[in-house]
Amino acid sequence: MVMASLNYQHLYYFWMIAREGGLTRAAETLHLTHSTLSVQLRALEDTLGERLFERRGRALVLTPFGRDVQQYASEIFRLGAELLDFAQGRAVTQRRLELGVVAAIPKTMVRQLLVPALDEEHSGSVRIRQDTTERLVQEMASGRLHAVLSDAAPASGGLKLHAHALGSSEILLYGSPALAARYRRGFPRSLDGAPMLVPGPDATLRRGLERWFADRHLRLDAVGEIDDAGTLRALGTGGRGLFPVRAALKSEVEDGLAAQRVGRMRGLVERYFVLSLERRVQHPAVAALIDGARQRLDPGPG
Repeated sequence: MVMASLNYQHLYYFWMIAREGGLTRAAETLHLTHSTLSVQLRALEDTLGERLFERRGRALVLTPFGRDVQQYASEIFRLGAELLDFAQGRAVTQRRLELGVVAAIPKTMVRQLLVPALDEEHSGSVRIRQDTTERLVQEMASGRLHAVLSDAAPASGGLKLHAHALGSSEILLYGSPALAARYRRGFPRSLDGAPMLVPGPDATLRRGLERWFADRHLRLDAVGEIDDAGTLRALGTGGRGLFPVRAALKSEVEDGLAAQRVGRMRGLVERYFVLSLERRVQHPAVAALIDGARQRLDPGPG
């Protein structure tokens, strides 16, 4: 079977239709007739084997497949413009950073780790996608992401995957003033059956908490399972239960009076990695992220 070749003129017309919001406006911008654009669009759909738009009333709306094709087209034409700049000796803007972030990592931690990647030296645009590690790795394998920021180094599943260790953050336990005063006495034995707010069962930190409690023969009473770290912290400061905090973020909790430290969960750390398909990361913004994180975070167990 011989694969059909892609007609980039047809792809460009499709991209303009999507950008302009319809055939009529795209035809005016391109100085073409409505019927010419319509024929070119159908030719591209025949090549790709799926519909790119569906009609809703009088409007053309991208199908899910069409939205994916639009993303590819945007990147193709952006790279084309970059190539022309390079060929003509003009400075080329840094390639956009396409980064996956595991949803369980707190947004404030992500912000801290991203600062070196987004400074003036690496000032290209950034697109961040949050999902599970497995799905993000699949996106990276398909070429849609440069790297993935993760709290675990997963099995490659057949991919030649490289986990660049960034460091770790110790886990501390906090609670409202009343709960902290109650459970600080006799810590950690006092935690047996104490009300705990924890991440959901799929989170790496949740599994670490379960192991930490089991190793000490303590009963973990999860009175709340909350995936979002900000929501978990808000419920904890409201007195709903004790809650874990990454030591790297402790100042965000201790700056106010709503929560107090119960104790240090010795031996429990959350580790961070940048996952990539490259042993030596090529994208300068990803390299800056790795270098900056290694200076900010604890080295972790050696």
